[in-house]
Amino acid sequence: MALQRTVTDFTYRSGVSPTFYYFTVSLDQFGGISVKNIQTPRGVIVDSQTSVPQSVTDDIQTAIQQVGNIVAQTSAINGQLVFAAQTSQTVTFVTPMVGTSYRVVFSVQDFVPVRVINKTTTGFTVQVGVQYTGTIGYDVFV
Repeated sequence: MALQRTVTDFTYRSGVSPTFYYFTVSLDQFGGISVKNIQTPRGVIVDSQTSVPQSVTDDIQTAIQQVGNIVAQTSAINGQLVFAAQTSQTVTFVTPMVGTSYRVVFSVQDFVPVRVINKTTTGFTVQVGVQYTGTIGYDVFV
């Protein structure tokens, strides 16, 4: 049985005492960010007539950016590819990415040109400039 994170919640407080608002920024397994459980000083918002002050909506936007930054800095897929007189190898993700804006960083002991080709949501191909025998490490950042 494989372990897989499906949702991570970040709960925030906005405002000044005694007028606090609470909300949760939720991050799903595909990198989707949403906001839920917005609570005013009078309770959870359950209707469309409850207003939220501009300062709180600004804090919500800041929190969404913070969660995005946390994920970008800490979420990495990594591995090593062992080349045996090859010019390319393909990496396939266990879980597809939301988009193709991820970054790939290489660690190569030898002086060989390395690049990413065929970048998709399900993986990418590593191409070297010569027939190469050796190990190339990679880190994928979302």
